[in-house]
Amino acid sequence: MDEPVVPEQFQTSNRVLMIRPSRFGFHAQAAQSNAFMIRDGSNADDTASRAVHEFDGLVDALRSAGIEVCVYQDTDDLPDCVFPNNWFSWHTPVEGNPVVVTYPMCNELRRAERRGEVLDRLIHGVESVNHIDLSMLEDDAEILEGTGSLVLDRIQGKAFACLSPRTTLTALDAWCDETGYQPVVFHAVDEESQPIYHTNVMLSVGERVAVVCAESVPDLDERAELMYALESGDRQILEISLDQMNSLCGNILELSDQAGNTVFAMSSRAFNAFTADQRAVLSANGRIVHAPIPTIEDVGGGSVRCMIAEAGRVAQT
Repeated sequence: MDEPVVPEQFQTSNRVLMIRPSRFGFHAQAAQSNAFMIRDGSNADDTASRAVHEFDGLVDALRSAGIEVCVYQDTDDLPDCVFPNNWFSWHTPVEGNPVVVTYPMCNELRRAERRGEVLDRLIHGVESVNHIDLSMLEDDAEILEGTGSLVLDRIQGKAFACLSPRTTLTALDAWCDETGYQPVVFHAVDEESQPIYHTNVMLSVGERVAVVCAESVPDLDERAELMYALESGDRQILEISLDQMNSLCGNILELSDQAGNTVFAMSSRAFNAFTADQRAVLSANGRIVHAPIPTIEDVGGGSVRCMIAEAGRVAQT
């Protein structure tokens, strides 16, 4: 590690990257470690078309809320490319240059999503960006899928991670060695005691609010450590149930608009699954923006947070 990434300047981004899918569909290999995925009985063309329509609706909603959305069109017919946060992350340290990290991916087909031209588009106009490439770890079956595996407290330098086939301890330790983050490690499971594939399904950490499915962490000591780390962050904590987690209430993302105001991005499914009191807490802390993405959620097994790759902050207008 040349210079530590933490502390970072900002917890939230006002610029994001999203990948418009050309051939979204069910990926059987990915489904082996993602219990949220459901094989769609529809015609493949219909599924792909509905996913594009849902994607465009979410992009429009985010842009209407003042988020700068950089859209890159997939040209390689990759079924999971709509989830770019798994293969790269962007960091803005208080000291030093911005940092981009690329990650080791669990499934071979998903490794093709790592595209230099996508990073070049984000880096364009930035004077100097450091690149940490951990993708070679996948050669030894050590996996860490970006901000799916990692939920970050960027200001305090804490990396929350539930271990699973997509988040291995060796890869996590390597990432922490490179960035200077301190890991908060635990195990999380669904109602059938199966490992939750990504941390960002059961946990969201923003500047103002953290959403957590504490009951998904069966080990009481690990749960206590997780909650202590969240509570030390001076933010409101919303606990969600397993049912709400299954409705992807944990897969939301706190962003900032161009004026610095807080925006909570989520799917309409998640919005409707929050209780009125929980929505009131979110609304008191920022603007809620949601869009319906049922095809992407059911077939891809991920929601709005998975679709958004944070790309730092641009100058406010």
